[in-house]
Amino acid sequence: MVVVEQVIRLSERRTQTTSEMFPDDALASIRSAVEAVPTSVFDGSAKHTEIGAFDAAIADCLPQYEYEGDAAGGYNPNCKLWSHLGFNYSVDLYDADTRIAIEVEKSKRKNVSDDLLKFQKGYRTQKDSRPKIEFGCLVVPVNYRGSDNLYQHSLTKLDFMKGVLFIDDIAVIGYRDPRSG
Repeated sequence: MVVVEQVIRLSERRTQTTSEMFPDDALASIRSAVEAVPTSVFDGSAKHTEIGAFDAAIADCLPQYEYEGDAAGGYNPNCKLWSHLGFNYSVDLYDADTRIAIEVEKSKRKNVSDDLLKFQKGYRTQKDSRPKIEFGCLVVPVNYRGSDNLYQHSLTKLDFMKGVLFIDDIAVIGYRDPRSG
């Protein structure tokens, strides 16, 4: 099973107190879903490459979330939160009831900034008089490129952007990529 080593919330790193904190029960469910993924989903793939089966296995454990991918290899329109505005961007997993979006990263540092911008855009996009995204969750490896890992990179990005991130809260879950030993 995949090992989760670190979990932190943006609300623990900023002084703003007017926002809601990422719900404990939702964060525990997401963490459990990551930990339930068998490491075999990484078998046969090279480090620093996309592993779509990882996202799918997490989605299997979170049935209340819409999953971006589907069995036919297409994309779930319920994860394309901005299609009505002409944008083709989507989130990996999305729960419309709790307004939680999850982005799962495996290998690309540049995607962390994109993910944070998606969370921000989702907070600024309304549906039924509520933000489409109130809480974001990044799931990233702690052992990507040694000490220059995506988990630490995510925290650095959060610290840099926290003054302009208007969203209730963002959680970062750091998992160990089993391909690194």
